[in-house]
Formats: sequence, C-alpha cells, structure tokens
Amino acid sequence: MLDAATIRLLSRAVVGFLNIAIAITDTLGKIHAAHVIHKDINPGNIVFNPRTGVVKIIDFGIATRFSRTNPTFKSLHLLEGTPAYLSPEQTGRMNRMLDYRTDFYSLGATFYELLTGQLPFPTSDLLELVHCHIATPPIPPHEVEGVGCGVWGVVAEGSSPIINTIPQAVSDIVMKLMAKNAEDRYQSAWGIKADLESLAEQLKETKAN
Repeated sequence: MLDAATIRLLSRAVVGFLNIAIAITDTLGKIHAAHVIHKDINPGNIVFNPRTGVVKIIDFGIATRFSRTNPTFKSLHLLEGTPAYLSPEQTGRMNRMLDYRTDFYSLGATFYELLTGQLPFPTSDLLELVHCHIATPPIPPHEVEGVGCGVWGVVAEGSSPIINTIPQAVSDIVMKLMAKNAEDRYQSAWGIKADLESLAEQLKETKAN
C-alpha cells in the first residue's frame, strides 16, 4: 500500500506528463491549422524548455501540405518517418489514404514512450515492426509491467514488483490515438487537448481534496 506522500508524488508526476502532453498537442494543432502534416512526430523531434514550458516540434524534412494521398508500397528501407512511430497507413501497406491523423498515431506512440519508458512495439526487426503497426494492438500503458510512469513516474521505495502508476484514463487517450483505423482516432488536435486538460483538472481537484 502506498502512503499519502508517495501518492502525492505520483499524482504530481502524472500532472507533469499531462502538462507537457497538452503543450505538445497545442503545438501540433497549430501545425495542422497551417495545413501541414508533419509525418515524423517522435520524441527526438520535440524540444521542451523546462524553464519556460515552451514546446517546439522540429524537423519538417518530410512534412507535406494537407492532402489525402495514398502512400505507395515501398521497400522497408525507404519508409518515410521514424519506423517505431509510423502510423499503419504511413507504412504504405494498407491501401489507405494518408491525412493529418497519421500524426495522431505517432503522437500516441510518443506519449506511450514518455509514460512507460519503452516503445509500443519494442522490436528491432523492421518487418515485424510494420506488421505490429498494422495488425497488433500495443499493451495498454496502464497494464505495462515494471514501469513507474516512465520518465515522469515515481516508484514507491522498496516496492516489488514496481507499481504501474499510469491512470487508465491517460492510458485510454494513448490507445485511442494509436487506433489502427484513422476514423477511430481523435479527429482533431483540439479534441485531444480538451481531454488532456480535463484529466489534468480532475487530478488537481483530487489533490486539493
């Protein structure tokens, strides 16, 4: 059983994640509002200034203007984007139109790693990874064993096994972002941001009581 002090630390860690997730989502929403699809959202392309709280998304090398194009089948070694974060439709193996919602899948994979400290599909085999993106749902973040909330978490001292502190409501947002079909994901960055802000507010109210 966790003591009250540890619970407060855990809540603070989750609120910390939500705050940066809100900032990232807000930035992505502005990119989409400019009619740009980034196509390579991953932790390496997110710059966060902890002093100011400002978030920037960088590396628009493969970004495109809004369009509904059908990615053609390519060699695995010619895939656009970072393989561990690619949406199913961005692999070019689904005969699906590619639009701004591809960024939401990659955002979900990014949040997954920030929360759990591991990738949704931790394999180095490129063919297996593409198959996982297309057909295999990831383990929900709140069910991943041996995590204390990734880089944001706090593990109860002396606890064994390590306690997963990711709330299911946060996990549900990540899983919706990583839905295989774009129609099942969020349909706008502002919808994602609204849900994240609602959760952050609920946690703050819980801490205050």
